[in-house]
Amino acid sequence: MKKNGFLTFIFACIPGAGQMYYGYMQRGLSLITMFIACFIVGAIINPLAALAIIVWMYSFFDTYDLVRHLAAGDPKEDGLLLVGNFDDVKKLIPQHTKLVGWGLIGFGVWALYDLLIGNWVYKILTNVLGYGHAWDIINGIPNLVVGGLLVFAGFKLLNMHPAKKNSDDELPPYPHE
Repeated sequence: MKKNGFLTFIFACIPGAGQMYYGYMQRGLSLITMFIACFIVGAIINPLAALAIIVWMYSFFDTYDLVRHLAAGDPKEDGLLLVGNFDDVKKLIPQHTKLVGWGLIGFGVWALYDLLIGNWVYKILTNVLGYGHAWDIINGIPNLVVGGLLVFAGFKLLNMHPAKKNSDDELPPYPHE
């Protein structure tokens, strides 16, 4: 069944809705849940609000990837994108120990800054610059660090594209309606 291209775009802009529009209910529900969870965590820990943006971008492009696979006659399976049980977590951790390690280091540095370093620097800056400027600097440092890391990661990813394969079984380009 052919779907409306404009509605596909509108639903792709809402995390999980594009997947549900094409019948991928579990996948869509997973993305909605991840987006809301990241949004809530980002409201509590401000620099982590970027996770909600990442889930939103993944959801948008995943919608068009599903369309591309459907157009090629090779639909993806519908399933939850979240880890189902503890055995799945144990399978993932050995493969991604560096990622988990860097994540723990990042959370540890953030916690130390929030509890210890931020208070010391705030007291020093209050004496030197005054209350208003010190508060702006202390609250801006975590956002500045996370923003810088995201830009750095983006540049690294731009240089890591795999070589393009020349095969006849490639999927067709995105549909133009």
